[in-house]
Amino acid sequence: MASHFAPKGRQKRNARNFRRGYSRSEAAYYSKARRGGSGGGRSGRTVGIVIGVVLAVLLVAVGTCGVFLYRSAMSVKNSASVIMAQASTLKDSLKNGDESGLTTSLNAIVSNVNDINAEVSSPLWTAATLIPVIGEDVRSVQTLGTVASDLVNDALVPVATSLSGTGLSSLLQDGSVNVELIRTVSSSVSDAIPVIQSSVDTISSLPEAHIPQLRDVLEQVQGPVSEAQGLVGQIEPILNLLPQMLGADGQTRTYLVIAQNNSELRATGGLPGSWGTISITDGVISMGEFQSILHDEGLQVEITDEERAAIATNMDTDPAQVNCTADFTRVGQLARDYWAQEGLGTVDGVVAIDPVFLQRLLSLTGGFTAPDGTAVDGTNAAKVLLSDTYWMFGNDGDAQDAYFAAVAGLAFETIMDNLGNAGMTDLMGVVEQSGKDGRLLVWMANEDEQSLMVNMGLSGRLESDPTKPVLGVYLNDDTYSKISWYASSSTVVGEGVKNADGTTTYDVTTTLTNTITPEEADNAPTYISGTNGAKRDVSDMLDFVFFYAPAGGTITDFQVSEGALFEDYGIADETLSGLQVLRMRTHLLAGETATFTYKVTVSADAAEPLSVRTTPLAQESLMGQQGA
Repeated sequence: MASHFAPKGRQKRNARNFRRGYSRSEAAYYSKARRGGSGGGRSGRTVGIVIGVVLAVLLVAVGTCGVFLYRSAMSVKNSASVIMAQASTLKDSLKNGDESGLTTSLNAIVSNVNDINAEVSSPLWTAATLIPVIGEDVRSVQTLGTVASDLVNDALVPVATSLSGTGLSSLLQDGSVNVELIRTVSSSVSDAIPVIQSSVDTISSLPEAHIPQLRDVLEQVQGPVSEAQGLVGQIEPILNLLPQMLGADGQTRTYLVIAQNNSELRATGGLPGSWGTISITDGVISMGEFQSILHDEGLQVEITDEERAAIATNMDTDPAQVNCTADFTRVGQLARDYWAQEGLGTVDGVVAIDPVFLQRLLSLTGGFTAPDGTAVDGTNAAKVLLSDTYWMFGNDGDAQDAYFAAVAGLAFETIMDNLGNAGMTDLMGVVEQSGKDGRLLVWMANEDEQSLMVNMGLSGRLESDPTKPVLGVYLNDDTYSKISWYASSSTVVGEGVKNADGTTTYDVTTTLTNTITPEEADNAPTYISGTNGAKRDVSDMLDFVFFYAPAGGTITDFQVSEGALFEDYGIADETLSGLQVLRMRTHLLAGETATFTYKVTVSADAAEPLSVRTTPLAQESLMGQQGA
């Protein structure tokens, strides 16, 4: 009986254990364990194997995702490389007016940006955002993908498409400017600005990346996007105002053009020898006759007592002296008034150019042959107009004027006929550099348009902002001749020294040299050597030299090399438009140099180093280093 009931008893215990929450296998395990059975070793190994298999499966799954994520990231990287390469090609196509190349590059950029956005928006990347720490970087990458897509599809494509075929050849044809094309581009640029602004804000708000490579990418992206924002912001007002400046909607704009002759220096460039007008209606340009109104009697324009004291010349009664002030804002206003007093009509603006600017344009358009057979181009136009003419015709003023007018006229004709073949970027480079040098200056009667000239660096105004300190060094010829061809000038600014009151003081040295040789002076016609009775010999070069202190600053400790100044003239210390102005009169024989040493102290509010603005000389090679 015992043998009969014993199994039943074990069955009951196992059943009770099962009812208490154990599985049958667990119950058997615990029963053996209590009895000290040896079967537990095999079961432990089985559980370990199961756990190992589970871990292996998990590792394979994660590893597989990692491989796919890596491949996806490499795809994104490759697409980004293509975009960067095509962006460079796109810029070249826009510069060269290559419509086919522009389309190819644009399509490649759009395709690759869309590929990037699709990759980083995939479930794989979304899953990766759940990874601690790194997930935040993944989200930043996804955001960059969205930003890139918006920038390309909503900004780059519309702007580039509007620019397609808008090389200078499309903008300038047969003496006309395509105003409607400018309006089309203006509209697309205006629409792109909010997109670019939003992109800049989004990128700026991204958290600092944990992955160094992504951190570098974010820094690299912010620069170009912000630069694009600034560039578009600069271009928009230009495009918005250009149509009205070009006589859109049937209006006629008339501009007075003054050719400055740097061989007889004036503060803003040179003698304003030739005056004429350009009229524009719906972009169609017509040239008026150029003439001289210098020394005409009965003219009187208004200048201030301050201007009269500082400049010390009759700029209010003689157009020849109108640009003896360095403030082209005033030159433009006075020139407009002189033109009107001559009974020649009202003008909407005044443009001053010099032969060096014409030479730079000829380097883009190609040259021409002068009436005497001389080849005039982008290497010698300034020399032909500013020097050769006077040696060729001696003291025959009528012959000089006729030759000068003929060469200048052919230069304008060549430029207008061929400028459309130049590169847009090259032209903008010439305009920007010439504005910076003071070889292209513009004053507009319309306030908005004048503000645009200021922003473009073409206004030639005196800087009145103490945070942007500018030292002015200007020359007005007093030899009554074209001897300024031989003038050489250099201004070197030393390192600034911070003062206790927050101001900064710079040691500055300016030199002025008469480079004519005694032999050249002896053989020069009077038109070159000059007729001022104060000359000591035929080589003597006489000038009024002006030093304008920066806004909120001063010029002190002024010293001049012995013998350079007229003894009975001294150094006048005046004020003009709130700026300290020092004026003196120099005389230099052949080969002599005047050296000026002085200290310039700038305002404590100055946010940048002292810069120098100076009269543009006839020969660029004779202009020395400006600044430290």
